[in-house]
Amino acid sequence: MEGPMMSEQNGGTAVGARAGLGQTDYKRSLAYKRLGIDPRDVRSAAFLRTDMRRIARLLNRSRDKQEPRYPPVRPLELLHFSDDPECCKVLGAYLSVPESYRRLLPAEAFCHAAGVSPWRILESIAAVAVRQGAEASAVLAAIMQPRVVEKAVERALGDNGFKDSLMLSKAVGFVPTWGWKGY
Repeated sequence: MEGPMMSEQNGGTAVGARAGLGQTDYKRSLAYKRLGIDPRDVRSAAFLRTDMRRIARLLNRSRDKQEPRYPPVRPLELLHFSDDPECCKVLGAYLSVPESYRRLLPAEAFCHAAGVSPWRILESIAAVAVRQGAEASAVLAAIMQPRVVEKAVERALGDNGFKDSLMLSKAVGFVPTWGWKGY
């Protein structure tokens, strides 16, 4: 039963307790409460925040210019693309907190709530980011390949195109790529 100072709307936090907190601190305390952990139990992992910021900056570098209408990708969101059971636990903890409150907590809080090492999660996030980058590069290369070949042929057919012609001939196997120096 709720007392006169408690309500469902403020998450069961006493009005008096809320008055001593700023709005951000209050929301942060609600987020920790949603995770079911005490913020004093969360141990900071050295350089984890720095590494996560670097990954976020790299993830969103081209996105800021090309797709400014979309919200930035947060590194912990990459856990959606991992099948690792530990990653799924951390992702579950991450998704249990309302979206607007997630940014108020460090990655270590979600890891602590899931009982998973933050370094294991950083490793998985980096692996997913690398895999997605490689997949995007392969798709881009496959799409652009006809234009690259067309441009190489144009240059090879030009007045000074001997080197380009030789490079193109080697690429398609008309001349050996080793043991033949050409002119």
